[in-house]
Amino acid sequence: MKPSIFSQLFFVLFIAILSGCTPRNETLTVIGKNLYDVNNEQVVLRGINEMFIWSDDVTGEILMPEIAKTGANAVRIVWLSDEDSPKATPQHLDIAIQNCIDNGMFPMPELHGATGEFSKLQNQVDYWVKPEVVAVLKKHEPYIMINIANECGAHGVEAEEFIASYKKAIERIRKTGLKCPLVIDASGWGQDLEILLETGPELLEHDPFQNILLSVHMWWVADDGSTERIVNGIERSVEQELPLIVGEFAPMGVGCKRSIDYKTIMEKCEKHNIGWLAWSWGGSQNGDCAEMDMTRGKQRGLYEGLTDWGLEVAVTNPYSIQNTSKKTRFLKEMANNK
Repeated sequence: MKPSIFSQLFFVLFIAILSGCTPRNETLTVIGKNLYDVNNEQVVLRGINEMFIWSDDVTGEILMPEIAKTGANAVRIVWLSDEDSPKATPQHLDIAIQNCIDNGMFPMPELHGATGEFSKLQNQVDYWVKPEVVAVLKKHEPYIMINIANECGAHGVEAEEFIASYKKAIERIRKTGLKCPLVIDASGWGQDLEILLETGPELLEHDPFQNILLSVHMWWVADDGSTERIVNGIERSVEQELPLIVGEFAPMGVGCKRSIDYKTIMEKCEKHNIGWLAWSWGGSQNGDCAEMDMTRGKQRGLYEGLTDWGLEVAVTNPYSIQNTSKKTRFLKEMANNK
């Protein structure tokens, strides 16, 4: 007797379970508080920010291989819309993303044009939904994360406005067919973790794929380095099972004052498998605080130029990139196949 379609499907499923197979994801995928690659291998981001859009090496031909020497598994690619920079072409974005994955690092492009200005959120989304940009993102979708808008909104953005605006942003991007993770920065120049804790669950639920990462920038300047705030904030996100990452941090903040407890950020993120990306590599110099550059001097932008806190965060600290970053089999394969 010919077996029914149901018995055939059951047999296939039974064999898959016995062999330890799991379905392959189409993209990087958020489950609970964690991120997984296409092979369902957990990804804990350990990476670096770089201001490519203001660099002579806008597509990362030189800088990406140098960043990769740290062992980083992700790069946050600072970008702008084509309205804000003539360099921000789909072609340049395509090459920058390709150079990132070719060097074994997950790319996270972000738009910097709405920093501190919540009214410009949809303006940033306008770039992401352009057909020529969507084509680039679709090409790289299995390994890309889209950071919708850098630090969109100053202090004082209300939760109701934050939810309504980001729901619209999610809807507009998902209508293009993109399924990859969308990264949402906190308002308050990226620092308002409270708004992520309050609105995160509703925004996750609103996304048809629930494929959202919430990003806080820990520029929490205080005389004591905000240690208690860091510890409590991270622990509260873990209690809520929120997919939190620390999208930016450095030892110094406003006025270049070294008052941020970056070592505790690294330690607590490692304890709870929370991703982080340090600010910033230094291929394009930080104008407001040169000490934020991880690489400096004649070897600026090169691995050999790592110095001071940059060397510590990338290499020497027990919780540095080199000591904690893990590259999934998928990442290694992508780098080997370039």
